[in-house]
Amino acid sequence: MQETRLRTKTNPFIVSLSVADFFVGMSAVPSIYFCEMASGCDSQTLLSHAIDFIRWLFEYASAVNLCSLVLDRHIAVAKPLKYLTFMKRRRVIQMMLISWAVPVTFIVIASSVWFNLKTHLAISAIGWLRLVLELPLCAVAIFCFASMLRVVWKHERSARTLAKQLRFNHQVFFKTQEKTAVKMMAIVVGLFLFCYGLFLRCSFVYILNDHKPCNDLEYTIPIVVLNSAVNPSVYPVFKRDVKNEFKDYCLSVTNFSNDKLKKKIGIN
Repeated sequence: MQETRLRTKTNPFIVSLSVADFFVGMSAVPSIYFCEMASGCDSQTLLSHAIDFIRWLFEYASAVNLCSLVLDRHIAVAKPLKYLTFMKRRRVIQMMLISWAVPVTFIVIASSVWFNLKTHLAISAIGWLRLVLELPLCAVAIFCFASMLRVVWKHERSARTLAKQLRFNHQVFFKTQEKTAVKMMAIVVGLFLFCYGLFLRCSFVYILNDHKPCNDLEYTIPIVVLNSAVNPSVYPVFKRDVKNEFKDYCLSVTNFSNDKLKKKIGIN
């Protein structure tokens, strides 16, 4: 973020999401391995519950940060003029703080309910809390992406109509920044909805059958980690400023290695 061209309003959301995704990976795989080594991951132990709440914290932080990023891109694509006046630096900071305050508040409430009650009623209450958080997140992601897709489709239809009127093929005209943003969001949102669809299923299990735990870690954890790994890797591919900076960094590393190798050969 030290480069001037990376100091955009969107990149702070990307950094915040990347931090959340990093801790998702760190809290998922190593913690479960440690839990297996310590107590066999018995669902009734305090360590197992603490690991679950820590993992949930970063998973929901990743989800809320992703929705903030999608909302930012939705305003930029659907309302470009309003974006310049609405998305000020203070607004960006506020959205980032909210993106972390929401999951922290959820974990504080859920952990308080569980450690104070520790009954089947607590399991149902946590299921409802998860559902109240997950449904709006999925709805925001779907609405923003659908709106972006509608705007790009309308732009392309207008461009094709204009091209027919001019009797000229403007293929380059269709390659817009909005279309690139939609491609990036399609990958991120698609994997997000698939991942949190499993979370919704688990929430309904907590609500409808509080006597049966949601034993789906064997396939939920790999999908969550995959989702967290895909998010940061998408931006160097589709986001222009990040892609250019990534290319420049790789080129500088390659040149530095070549210069070092030449000096070493010259000395020998």
